[in-house]
Amino acid sequence: MKAELIDISACKKNFDIEIPQEVVDREITHIAQEFARRARVPGFRPGKAPIAVVKTRFREEILSEMMQHLMPKYVGDAIEERQLDIVQAPRFESVNYTPGQPLRFKAVFEVYPDLDITNYVGIPIQQVSSKVEDSEVEASLKKFQEEMAELVPVEEDRQIKEGDFAEISFSGTIEGSEEPPVTAQKAVAEVGGRNTLKEFSENLLGAKANEEKTFSVQYRADYPEAKLAGRTVEYKVKVDAIKQKEIPEINDEFAQRLGDYKTLDELKSKARADLEKYKHDHAQEEMREKLLEWLENNNEFEIPESLVEQQLQIRVRRLVRDLSRQGINPQRVDVDWSKIRQDQHQQAIRDVKGSLILDYISEKENITVNDEELDAEIEKIAAETNRPKEKVKEILSRDSGLGRIRGQIRNKKTLDLLQQKARVLS
Repeated sequence: MKAELIDISACKKNFDIEIPQEVVDREITHIAQEFARRARVPGFRPGKAPIAVVKTRFREEILSEMMQHLMPKYVGDAIEERQLDIVQAPRFESVNYTPGQPLRFKAVFEVYPDLDITNYVGIPIQQVSSKVEDSEVEASLKKFQEEMAELVPVEEDRQIKEGDFAEISFSGTIEGSEEPPVTAQKAVAEVGGRNTLKEFSENLLGAKANEEKTFSVQYRADYPEAKLAGRTVEYKVKVDAIKQKEIPEINDEFAQRLGDYKTLDELKSKARADLEKYKHDHAQEEMREKLLEWLENNNEFEIPESLVEQQLQIRVRRLVRDLSRQGINPQRVDVDWSKIRQDQHQQAIRDVKGSLILDYISEKENITVNDEELDAEIEKIAAETNRPKEKVKEILSRDSGLGRIRGQIRNKKTLDLLQQKARVLS
């Protein structure tokens, strides 16, 4: 076999390969014999057709199978002989075969970059403050206050105003459709609220209890509920009651209602402690991101295009999944996917570059992940998703999920090491 390695760039490589004629002929004969044993050829009993006849009758199939057998094997041998760390299986081009001649072809592939990163000790990084201000504690209490608010009936005889909650029953007829009406009983709509359709807010404003309203809603084409998207619905709405939000006063009683607290001061202390932990964790994460960003900006090397494409596909799939979770059909939404790919391309490059850098440092520093660490992470995922640990492990065992989790743990340990070795500026 002849295998000439051609360096297109640091990562892009070609092999010009020539497989000897005698090897090709021997493989063709072997495949033809297999065909002869199982093929049915007119004029011959099963398995009795001469090899020459079989080679002629099944020429294309035999040649195709021969190439499928020999080309990957000989490329694999050439890669192994030169100890190349390839990114993914080679692509075959310029395949040239003439009977009685060697099989010639080109194998196109990429290898991982040969890194030599030494500047990961003493990286200058700005300290990120995790101090909790009093105003943040107050904002946290305000959030609890909103969560504990109750809707109470408006006793006075008055019209609905902005910010009221209208308890309504309605029936909506979809124009030009024989589908059943859209109905609801005792539904609650916040007048002027961001989750209330504009037409509902406009028509409910100024209405009184027991009053009825009739109006149309023209739904946008990308409305999440498919049967309403792009349709006009004629609604008949009755106001059953008017309610308003009653917000509790922040005091000792409020603290006692919220949890196992005797006084408001105890609640404030717990809120501050929770915020301190959150801000500390967030600050650590921000510093790790800046460490990796520094390494990306201060180490130049070629990045395999195939890895960037894989990461780009992951990012687009993640976006599609997020849209689906919001009830939006990705195929119907007005999105320029080519523009999305273009916008995501630079970040995909950074993702891959950061991953390659962390892989290199973790190898150099002998950072590994043991089974106990993996098991602890699986338990954490099980607790967060409210699933049995064994079920989570079973799910992760598919599609290399356990390997991804192990890689994430190793990356975190590597970033922890970088942070320990960093030069933190106050």
